Amino acid sequence: MRKYMHLSRQGFNFSIPTEMIYGIDSVKYKLPGTVKYFQKSKVFVATDSGLLHTGIIDSITSVLNDNDIETVVFSDVEPNPHAETVMKGAEIYKQQSCDMILAIGGGSPMDFGKAVSAIVAHEGHILDYRRGQKPLRQEVPLLIAIPTTVGTGSEVTPVSVITDHQAGRKYVIASPMLAPKVAFIDPSLTTSLPRHVVSATGVDALVHAIESYTSLKANPITDGLALEAIKMIKENLPASYAHPDNLEARAQIHLASTMAGISFGMAGVALVHSCSHPMSALYQVPHGLANAIFLPHVIEHNLIANYEKYASIARVFEPSLALENDRNAARELAPLLKEFNKALDIPEDFSYLMLEFTDEMVDRLSKDAMNDLGTIPNNPRKAEKEDIRQIYKKVLPMALKKTELEAVCKTI
Repeated sequence: MRKYMHLSRQGFNFSIPTEMIYGIDSVKYKLPGTVKYFQKSKVFVATDSGLLHTGIIDSITSVLNDNDIETVVFSDVEPNPHAETVMKGAEIYKQQSCDMILAIGGGSPMDFGKAVSAIVAHEGHILDYRRGQKPLRQEVPLLIAIPTTVGTGSEVTPVSVITDHQAGRKYVIASPMLAPKVAFIDPSLTTSLPRHVVSATGVDALVHAIESYTSLKANPITDGLALEAIKMIKENLPASYAHPDNLEARAQIHLASTMAGISFGMAGVALVHSCSHPMSALYQVPHGLANAIFLPHVIEHNLIANYEKYASIARVFEPSLALENDRNAARELAPLLKEFNKALDIPEDFSYLMLEFTDEMVDRLSKDAMNDLGTIPNNPRKAEKEDIRQIYKKVLPMALKKTELEAVCKTI
Protein backbone atom coordinates (compact mmCIF):
# COMPACT_ATOMS: atom_id res chain seq x y z
CA MET A 1 0.00 0.00 0.00
CA ARG A 2 1.36 3.39 -1.01
CA LYS A 3 2.32 5.74 1.80
CA TYR A 4 1.79 9.44 1.10
CA MET A 5 4.74 11.37 2.44
CA HIS A 6 4.12 14.64 4.26
CA LEU A 7 0.36 14.50 3.61
CA SER A 8 -0.16 16.87 6.53
CA ARG A 9 1.77 19.51 4.58
CA GLN A 10 0.31 18.71 1.15
CA GLY A 11 -2.52 20.77 -0.31
CA PHE A 12 -4.73 20.16 -3.33
CA ASN A 13 -8.16 21.05 -4.64
CA PHE A 14 -10.65 18.53 -6.00
CA SER A 15 -13.97 19.22 -7.63
CA ILE A 16 -15.98 17.86 -10.53
CA PRO A 17 -18.69 20.14 -11.94
CA THR A 18 -20.18 17.43 -14.19
CA GLU A 19 -23.24 15.47 -13.07
CA MET A 20 -22.87 11.87 -14.22
CA ILE A 21 -25.91 9.80 -15.14
CA TYR A 22 -24.94 6.14 -15.51
CA GLY A 23 -27.02 3.23 -16.73
CA ILE A 24 -28.24 1.10 -19.62
CA ASP A 25 -30.73 3.13 -21.73
CA SER A 26 -30.28 6.17 -19.48
CA VAL A 27 -30.17 8.42 -22.57
CA LYS A 28 -33.50 7.14 -23.83
CA TYR A 29 -35.29 7.59 -20.54
CA LYS A 30 -33.58 10.58 -18.91
CA LEU A 31 -32.12 12.87 -21.60
CA PRO A 32 -35.36 14.71 -22.55
CA GLY A 33 -36.17 15.46 -18.93
CA THR A 34 -32.66 16.71 -18.33
CA VAL A 35 -32.83 19.10 -21.31
CA LYS A 36 -36.20 20.39 -20.14
CA TYR A 37 -34.90 20.81 -16.59
CA PHE A 38 -32.43 23.35 -17.94
CA GLN A 39 -35.30 24.97 -19.92
CA LYS A 40 -33.66 24.42 -23.30
CA SER A 41 -35.60 23.82 -26.49
CA LYS A 42 -33.23 23.84 -29.52
CA VAL A 43 -30.22 21.54 -29.34
CA PHE A 44 -27.07 21.77 -31.47
CA VAL A 45 -25.97 18.11 -31.86
CA ALA A 46 -22.21 17.75 -32.43
CA THR A 47 -21.16 14.39 -33.88
CA ASP A 48 -19.33 12.72 -36.77
CA SER A 49 -20.49 11.14 -40.02
CA GLY A 50 -19.50 7.63 -38.97
CA LEU A 51 -21.75 7.72 -35.92
CA LEU A 52 -24.54 9.27 -37.98
CA HIS A 53 -24.57 6.18 -40.20
CA THR A 54 -25.00 3.81 -37.23
CA GLY A 55 -28.47 5.14 -36.46
CA ILE A 56 -27.51 6.20 -32.92
CA ILE A 57 -27.92 9.90 -33.70
CA ASP A 58 -31.36 9.38 -35.24
CA SER A 59 -32.47 7.39 -32.20
CA ILE A 60 -31.38 10.16 -29.83
CA THR A 61 -32.77 13.06 -31.88
CA SER A 62 -36.07 11.18 -32.26
CA VAL A 63 -36.39 10.90 -28.49
CA LEU A 64 -35.78 14.64 -28.19
CA ASN A 65 -38.13 15.56 -31.06
CA ASP A 66 -40.89 13.40 -29.58
CA ASN A 67 -40.60 15.55 -26.46
CA ASP A 68 -40.92 18.83 -28.40
CA ILE A 69 -37.19 19.58 -28.35
CA GLU A 70 -35.77 20.72 -31.71
CA THR A 71 -32.41 19.45 -32.94
CA VAL A 72 -29.82 20.77 -35.40
CA VAL A 73 -27.35 18.01 -36.32
CA PHE A 74 -23.76 18.95 -37.23
CA SER A 75 -21.98 15.78 -38.36
CA ASP A 76 -18.85 17.19 -40.02
CA VAL A 77 -16.57 16.68 -37.02
CA GLU A 78 -13.28 15.09 -38.11
CA PRO A 79 -10.93 12.92 -36.06
CA ASN A 80 -8.69 15.41 -34.28
CA PRO A 81 -11.20 18.24 -34.97
CA HIS A 82 -9.99 21.19 -37.03
CA ALA A 83 -10.06 24.75 -35.76
CA GLU A 84 -11.86 25.91 -38.91
CA THR A 85 -14.56 23.26 -38.42
CA VAL A 86 -15.11 24.67 -34.93
CA MET A 87 -15.63 28.13 -36.42
CA LYS A 88 -18.07 26.68 -38.99
CA GLY A 89 -20.02 24.90 -36.25
CA ALA A 90 -20.22 28.02 -34.10
CA GLU A 91 -21.62 29.99 -37.04
CA ILE A 92 -24.36 27.39 -37.63
CA TYR A 93 -25.15 27.36 -33.90
CA LYS A 94 -25.78 31.10 -34.00
CA GLN A 95 -27.63 31.09 -37.33
CA GLN A 96 -30.02 28.41 -36.08
CA SER A 97 -30.54 30.17 -32.71
CA CYS A 98 -29.62 27.05 -30.73
CA ASP A 99 -29.58 27.32 -26.94
CA MET A 100 -27.41 24.35 -25.91
CA ILE A 101 -24.92 21.79 -27.24
CA LEU A 102 -25.21 18.01 -27.12
CA ALA A 103 -21.89 16.31 -27.97
CA ILE A 104 -22.31 12.66 -28.99
CA GLY A 105 -19.43 10.34 -29.88
CA GLY A 106 -15.81 9.93 -28.96
CA GLY A 107 -13.25 12.49 -27.92
CA SER A 108 -13.43 14.42 -31.18
CA PRO A 109 -17.12 15.43 -31.03
CA MET A 110 -16.75 16.26 -27.34
CA ASP A 111 -13.64 18.38 -27.89
CA PHE A 112 -15.45 20.02 -30.79
CA GLY A 113 -18.56 20.68 -28.70
CA LYS A 114 -16.51 22.30 -25.95
CA ALA A 115 -14.68 24.50 -28.45
CA VAL A 116 -17.93 25.57 -30.11
CA SER A 117 -19.37 26.49 -26.72
CA ALA A 118 -16.29 28.62 -26.06
CA ILE A 119 -16.31 30.55 -29.31
CA VAL A 120 -20.09 31.05 -29.37
CA ALA A 121 -19.63 33.09 -26.19
CA HIS A 122 -16.41 34.89 -27.16
CA GLU A 123 -15.19 37.07 -30.00
CA GLY A 124 -12.43 36.18 -32.43
CA HIS A 125 -11.01 32.79 -33.45
CA ILE A 126 -10.98 29.64 -31.32
CA LEU A 127 -7.17 29.49 -31.43
CA ASP A 128 -7.05 32.91 -29.75
CA TYR A 129 -8.04 31.02 -26.59
CA ARG A 130 -5.50 28.19 -26.69
CA ARG A 131 -3.42 27.57 -23.57
CA GLY A 132 -1.12 30.51 -22.93
CA GLN A 133 -3.28 32.98 -24.86
CA LYS A 134 -6.57 34.68 -23.94
CA PRO A 135 -8.57 33.20 -21.04
CA LEU A 136 -12.26 32.37 -21.36
CA ARG A 137 -14.29 34.84 -19.32
CA GLN A 138 -17.89 34.74 -20.57
CA GLU A 139 -20.46 32.12 -19.60
CA VAL A 140 -20.65 29.44 -22.32
CA PRO A 141 -23.76 27.58 -23.53
CA LEU A 142 -24.97 24.50 -21.70
CA LEU A 143 -23.07 21.39 -22.81
CA ILE A 144 -24.25 17.81 -22.29
CA ALA A 145 -21.91 14.98 -23.33
CA ILE A 146 -22.80 11.44 -24.39
CA PRO A 147 -19.69 9.29 -24.96
CA THR A 148 -20.16 6.39 -27.37
CA THR A 149 -16.59 5.09 -27.24
CA VAL A 150 -14.87 3.42 -24.30
CA GLY A 151 -11.82 5.58 -23.83
CA THR A 152 -11.95 9.33 -24.11
CA GLY A 153 -12.92 10.59 -20.63
CA SER A 154 -13.60 13.97 -22.24
CA GLU A 155 -17.15 13.91 -20.90
CA VAL A 156 -15.83 14.89 -17.45
CA THR A 157 -12.84 17.11 -18.26
CA PRO A 158 -12.53 20.89 -18.76
CA VAL A 159 -10.19 20.50 -21.75
CA SER A 160 -10.66 20.64 -25.52
CA VAL A 161 -7.89 19.64 -27.97
CA ILE A 162 -8.15 21.29 -31.39
CA THR A 163 -5.90 20.86 -34.46
CA ASP A 164 -4.47 23.74 -36.46
CA HIS A 165 -3.70 22.08 -39.78
CA GLN A 166 -1.94 25.13 -41.18
CA ALA A 167 0.61 24.92 -38.36
CA GLY A 168 0.47 21.12 -38.07
CA ARG A 169 -0.09 21.44 -34.32
CA LYS A 170 -2.61 20.40 -31.71
CA TYR A 171 -3.62 23.07 -29.21
CA VAL A 172 -5.41 22.87 -25.88
CA ILE A 173 -8.26 25.14 -24.83
CA ALA A 174 -8.75 24.67 -21.10
CA SER A 175 -11.14 26.27 -18.63
CA PRO A 176 -13.43 25.06 -15.85
CA MET A 177 -16.26 26.53 -17.95
CA LEU A 178 -15.73 23.85 -20.61
CA ALA A 179 -16.55 20.87 -18.41
CA PRO A 180 -19.89 19.40 -19.55
CA LYS A 181 -22.74 20.14 -17.18
CA VAL A 182 -24.08 16.59 -17.52
CA ALA A 183 -22.55 13.39 -18.89
CA PHE A 184 -24.62 10.32 -19.77
CA ILE A 185 -22.62 7.10 -19.36
CA ASP A 186 -24.83 4.64 -21.24
CA PRO A 187 -23.04 1.38 -22.18
CA SER A 188 -25.82 0.39 -24.58
CA LEU A 189 -24.58 3.07 -27.00
CA THR A 190 -21.17 1.39 -27.38
CA THR A 191 -22.23 -2.01 -28.73
CA SER A 192 -21.94 -0.97 -32.41
CA LEU A 193 -18.31 0.13 -32.09
CA PRO A 194 -15.89 -1.48 -34.58
CA ARG A 195 -13.36 -3.82 -32.94
CA HIS A 196 -10.37 -1.61 -33.73
CA VAL A 197 -12.08 1.36 -32.07
CA VAL A 198 -12.79 -0.68 -28.94
CA SER A 199 -9.13 -1.68 -28.61
CA ALA A 200 -7.62 1.74 -29.35
CA THR A 201 -10.03 3.75 -27.21
CA GLY A 202 -9.88 1.18 -24.41
CA VAL A 203 -6.10 1.44 -24.21
CA ASP A 204 -6.48 5.22 -24.48
CA ALA A 205 -8.46 5.06 -21.23
CA LEU A 206 -5.69 2.91 -19.75
CA VAL A 207 -3.13 5.56 -20.74
CA HIS A 208 -5.23 8.25 -19.06
CA ALA A 209 -5.33 6.20 -15.87
CA ILE A 210 -1.62 5.31 -15.87
CA GLU A 211 -0.42 8.82 -16.69
CA SER A 212 -2.65 10.48 -14.10
CA TYR A 213 -1.61 7.89 -11.48
CA THR A 214 2.08 8.64 -12.06
CA SER A 215 1.71 12.37 -12.76
CA LEU A 216 3.58 14.89 -10.64
CA LYS A 217 0.16 16.41 -9.86
CA ALA A 218 -1.36 13.15 -8.60
CA ASN A 219 -3.05 13.11 -5.19
CA PRO A 220 -4.70 10.36 -3.10
CA ILE A 221 -8.13 10.93 -4.68
CA THR A 222 -6.93 10.81 -8.29
CA ASP A 223 -4.76 7.80 -7.41
CA GLY A 224 -7.76 5.87 -6.10
CA LEU A 225 -9.80 6.55 -9.23
CA ALA A 226 -6.90 5.84 -11.60
CA LEU A 227 -5.77 2.57 -10.00
CA GLU A 228 -9.32 1.21 -9.88
CA ALA A 229 -9.79 2.19 -13.54
CA ILE A 230 -6.55 0.34 -14.43
CA LYS A 231 -7.87 -2.80 -12.72
CA MET A 232 -11.26 -2.59 -14.48
CA ILE A 233 -9.66 -2.08 -17.90
CA LYS A 234 -7.14 -4.90 -17.46
CA GLU A 235 -9.88 -7.33 -16.41
CA ASN A 236 -12.53 -6.35 -18.97
CA LEU A 237 -11.02 -4.85 -22.13
CA PRO A 238 -9.98 -8.18 -23.72
CA ALA A 239 -13.48 -9.61 -23.21
CA SER A 240 -15.08 -6.39 -24.44
CA TYR A 241 -12.89 -6.50 -27.54
CA ALA A 242 -13.60 -10.18 -28.14
CA HIS A 243 -17.39 -9.83 -28.30
CA PRO A 244 -19.63 -6.72 -28.46
CA ASP A 245 -22.52 -8.61 -26.84
CA ASN A 246 -20.58 -8.93 -23.58
CA LEU A 247 -22.44 -5.95 -22.14
CA GLU A 248 -21.05 -6.42 -18.63
CA ALA A 249 -17.46 -6.13 -19.86
CA ARG A 250 -18.41 -3.14 -22.04
CA ALA A 251 -20.15 -1.47 -19.09
CA GLN A 252 -17.06 -1.94 -16.92
CA ILE A 253 -14.82 -0.36 -19.58
CA HIS A 254 -17.23 2.51 -20.19
CA LEU A 255 -17.33 3.42 -16.51
CA ALA A 256 -13.56 2.93 -16.11
CA SER A 257 -13.00 5.39 -18.94
CA THR A 258 -15.02 8.04 -17.11
CA MET A 259 -13.20 7.34 -13.84
CA ALA A 260 -9.86 7.76 -15.63
CA GLY A 261 -11.22 10.98 -17.14
CA ILE A 262 -12.01 12.39 -13.70
CA SER A 263 -8.51 11.44 -12.56
CA PHE A 264 -6.62 13.00 -15.45
CA GLY A 265 -8.93 16.02 -15.41
CA MET A 266 -7.33 16.82 -12.05
CA ALA A 267 -3.87 15.22 -12.21
CA GLY A 268 -3.22 15.67 -15.92
CA VAL A 269 -1.58 13.45 -18.51
CA ALA A 270 2.06 13.40 -19.50
CA LEU A 271 4.73 12.28 -21.98
CA VAL A 272 2.67 9.66 -23.83
CA HIS A 273 0.31 12.45 -24.86
CA SER A 274 3.19 14.82 -25.59
CA CYS A 275 4.48 12.32 -28.16
CA SER A 276 1.12 11.28 -29.58
CA HIS A 277 -0.29 14.76 -30.22
CA PRO A 278 2.19 15.60 -33.03
CA MET A 279 1.59 12.20 -34.67
CA SER A 280 -2.13 12.97 -34.81
CA ALA A 281 -1.64 16.55 -35.98
CA LEU A 282 0.92 15.79 -38.71
CA TYR A 283 0.03 12.26 -39.81
CA GLN A 284 -3.64 11.90 -38.78
CA VAL A 285 -2.94 8.94 -36.50
CA PRO A 286 -6.00 8.30 -34.29
CA HIS A 287 -5.29 9.65 -30.83
CA GLY A 288 -6.00 6.45 -28.92
CA LEU A 289 -3.90 4.34 -31.26
CA ALA A 290 -0.94 6.71 -31.00
CA ASN A 291 -1.19 6.65 -27.20
CA ALA A 292 -1.31 2.85 -27.16
CA ILE A 293 1.83 2.51 -29.29
CA PHE A 294 3.85 5.01 -27.26
CA LEU A 295 2.78 3.78 -23.81
CA PRO A 296 5.32 0.95 -23.18
CA HIS A 297 8.24 3.01 -24.50
CA VAL A 298 7.44 6.07 -22.41
CA ILE A 299 7.11 3.86 -19.33
CA GLU A 300 10.59 2.43 -20.00
CA HIS A 301 11.88 6.01 -19.96
CA ASN A 302 9.94 6.97 -16.81
CA LEU A 303 10.57 3.90 -14.60
CA ILE A 304 13.51 5.34 -12.71
CA ALA A 305 11.38 8.23 -11.44
CA ASN A 306 8.82 6.15 -9.53
CA TYR A 307 9.48 2.41 -9.22
CA GLU A 308 6.82 2.13 -6.51
CA LYS A 309 3.88 3.32 -8.59
CA TYR A 310 4.89 1.50 -11.76
CA ALA A 311 5.32 -1.66 -9.66
CA SER A 312 1.76 -1.24 -8.36
CA ILE A 313 0.48 -1.12 -11.95
CA ALA A 314 2.61 -4.11 -12.98
CA ARG A 315 1.09 -6.15 -10.13
CA VAL A 316 -2.38 -5.44 -11.51
CA PHE A 317 -1.32 -7.08 -14.77
CA GLU A 318 0.68 -9.88 -13.12
CA PRO A 319 -0.29 -10.59 -9.48
CA SER A 320 2.69 -12.92 -8.98
CA LEU A 321 4.92 -9.82 -9.04
CA ALA A 322 3.78 -9.24 -5.44
CA LEU A 323 6.72 -11.50 -4.58
CA GLU A 324 9.19 -9.14 -6.29
CA ASN A 325 10.60 -5.88 -4.99
CA ASP A 326 9.35 -2.65 -6.54
CA ARG A 327 12.25 -2.19 -8.94
CA ASN A 328 12.04 -5.69 -10.39
CA ALA A 329 8.24 -5.58 -10.59
CA ALA A 330 8.27 -2.18 -12.30
CA ARG A 331 10.69 -3.43 -14.96
CA GLU A 332 8.11 -6.02 -16.02
CA LEU A 333 5.43 -3.43 -16.77
CA ALA A 334 6.48 -2.42 -20.29
CA PRO A 335 6.70 -6.04 -21.54
CA LEU A 336 3.33 -6.78 -19.94
CA LEU A 337 1.75 -3.80 -21.71
CA LYS A 338 3.26 -4.82 -25.05
CA GLU A 339 1.69 -8.25 -24.58
CA PHE A 340 -1.64 -6.63 -23.61
CA ASN A 341 -1.57 -4.46 -26.76
CA LYS A 342 -0.72 -7.44 -28.94
CA ALA A 343 -3.74 -9.37 -27.65
CA LEU A 344 -5.88 -6.42 -28.76
CA ASP A 345 -4.30 -6.37 -32.25
CA ILE A 346 -2.71 -2.96 -31.70
CA PRO A 347 0.36 -2.39 -33.92
CA GLU A 348 3.66 -2.36 -32.07
CA ASP A 349 4.90 0.64 -34.06
CA PHE A 350 3.94 3.04 -36.86
CA SER A 351 5.15 0.88 -39.75
CA TYR A 352 1.55 0.58 -40.92
CA LEU A 353 1.71 4.22 -42.08
CA MET A 354 3.98 3.07 -44.94
CA LEU A 355 6.21 6.10 -44.43
CA GLU A 356 9.96 6.41 -43.96
CA PHE A 357 10.84 9.02 -41.35
CA THR A 358 13.95 11.17 -41.68
CA ASP A 359 15.95 12.78 -38.87
CA GLU A 360 14.39 16.10 -39.87
CA MET A 361 10.89 14.67 -39.44
CA VAL A 362 11.81 13.28 -36.03
CA ASP A 363 13.27 16.65 -35.05
CA ARG A 364 9.97 18.33 -35.92
CA LEU A 365 7.98 15.78 -33.94
CA SER A 366 10.30 16.09 -30.94
CA LYS A 367 10.16 19.87 -30.98
CA ASP A 368 6.36 19.84 -31.05
CA ALA A 369 6.27 17.27 -28.23
CA MET A 370 8.55 19.45 -26.08
CA ASN A 371 6.19 22.37 -26.70
CA ASP A 372 3.12 20.45 -25.52
CA LEU A 373 2.91 22.59 -22.41
CA GLY A 374 -0.16 20.92 -20.96
CA THR A 375 1.52 17.52 -20.68
CA ILE A 376 5.32 17.74 -20.48
CA PRO A 377 5.39 19.42 -17.02
CA ASN A 378 3.36 16.55 -15.48
CA ASN A 379 5.75 13.79 -16.49
CA PRO A 380 7.39 12.01 -13.53
CA ARG A 381 10.80 12.08 -15.22
CA LYS A 382 12.05 15.24 -16.88
CA ALA A 383 12.27 14.68 -20.62
CA GLU A 384 14.86 16.42 -22.77
CA LYS A 385 14.54 16.69 -26.54
CA GLU A 386 17.05 13.88 -27.11
CA ASP A 387 15.06 11.58 -24.80
CA ILE A 388 11.97 12.21 -26.90
CA ARG A 389 13.90 11.69 -30.14
CA GLN A 390 14.97 8.26 -28.92
CA ILE A 391 11.37 7.33 -28.03
CA TYR A 392 10.21 8.32 -31.52
CA LYS A 393 13.00 6.33 -33.15
CA LYS A 394 11.83 3.19 -31.34
CA VAL A 395 8.41 3.32 -33.00
CA LEU A 396 9.02 5.06 -36.35
CA PRO A 397 10.40 3.32 -39.45
CA MET A 398 13.49 5.39 -40.16
CA ALA A 399 14.75 6.09 -43.67
CA LEU A 400 18.30 4.99 -44.33
CA LYS A 401 20.83 7.79 -44.64
CA LYS A 402 22.79 8.02 -47.88
CA THR A 403 25.91 6.48 -46.33
CA GLU A 404 23.88 3.66 -44.81
CA LEU A 405 22.12 3.02 -48.12
CA GLU A 406 25.48 2.86 -49.94
CA ALA A 407 26.76 0.35 -47.39
CA VAL A 408 23.70 -1.83 -47.87
CA CYS A 409 24.07 -1.69 -51.67
CA LYS A 410 27.69 -2.86 -51.43
CA THR A 411 26.62 -6.00 -49.58
CA ILE A 412 24.08 -6.94 -52.25
